[in-house]
Amino acid sequence: MRLLLRVLGLALAAAAAGGGSLIVFPAPDRTLALAAIVASERSAFLVAAGVVALGIGLVLRGIGSPFLGAVTGLLALAGVPLAMIPLLQARQVAQARGVTLDLPRYLRARIDSAGPGSPDRTLPYATVDGGRVLSLDVYLPTQRPATPGRPLVVVHGGFWAAGQRGEATLASRRLADLGFTVFDVEYRLSPQPNWATSVADVKCAVGWVKQHASTADWNVDPRKLALLGRSAGGHLALMAAYTAGQTDLPASCTAGDTSVESVIALYAPTDLTWGYDHPANLRAADSPARLRAFLGDAPAREPERYRALSPSERVAAGAPRTLLVQGGRDQLVNPDQMDRLRSSLARAGVAHDSLFIPYAQHAFDFVPGSFSSQILEATLQAFLRTSH
Repeated sequence: MRLLLRVLGLALAAAAAGGGSLIVFPAPDRTLALAAIVASERSAFLVAAGVVALGIGLVLRGIGSPFLGAVTGLLALAGVPLAMIPLLQARQVAQARGVTLDLPRYLRARIDSAGPGSPDRTLPYATVDGGRVLSLDVYLPTQRPATPGRPLVVVHGGFWAAGQRGEATLASRRLADLGFTVFDVEYRLSPQPNWATSVADVKCAVGWVKQHASTADWNVDPRKLALLGRSAGGHLALMAAYTAGQTDLPASCTAGDTSVESVIALYAPTDLTWGYDHPANLRAADSPARLRAFLGDAPAREPERYRALSPSERVAAGAPRTLLVQGGRDQLVNPDQMDRLRSSLARAGVAHDSLFIPYAQHAFDFVPGSFSSQILEATLQAFLRTSH
């Protein structure tokens, strides 16, 4: 029994301290950066582990293991305050936004790793490169609305070179359950540099959805179409939204009207030149190398291309309503990227909102049901329901 207490106490204390450290300090590699997402969004369990470990440490001190009891207790005492930070910060943001947090839902939350998921439909939207078919997944509302619903085109992330449609299946299904018709699109990831084809494919998908707004399976209002992108997908969503109708970045098909009513960018790069010189955490991701692959070279050699592919440079008066979402502990995209675009939107007089969650990591919404995701969900609903 004493051995079990020693092992259990030390394991729980180490989990609390290690997880708390991941929340606060930069990760030394990509794997731990991914682990930091779970640590931050499930930090209540780290707090519980630390409290139990602290109790075990006190017991160990009383049964003849003072040193191990002290080590266990110190690790627990170090971990619990760190693990409390995301919870306290989420509470503050929720109160400021008027969001009621759902504790039972938080406790049931799981990592969105089910993708590529099980959409209601998978349909081709374009044929490119002499025969390659590009497809999109459709997630239909549980109850079909009586009036035309709102279409939401979702663009996945992956540093413009990885990822796939359907990777955030639980999130798309949740949005459909809330009444939105979700179109999760694929776009060309290779060969790189793929800056032109990726934006072109997103525009093509937007045009396809607008051309097929009313079918036997769904009935949506093309005037209310919104784009939502994550990370690199957020960048592409912003670019497609801000350059609709501009000839330097045409669609990859006969898309017709590719304008959108609004755009939502989650933890997205917005100023590529600035981002090249200000990476978030090079040990977690070599973002300058990813930018060179995407754009073909460094900004010193392709300055105009970097400017042309930066949403902060392309936004202008009359641009679609914009919602920007950013976590303060993002280790893949510098959190200041949101502020750079927000300043451009303000100067251009574009209607916009921003959600900043101080201790959220990159891809925090891949733990749907967590407090950060609940705040995001409420913010998204409020933003999308308030259309012009």
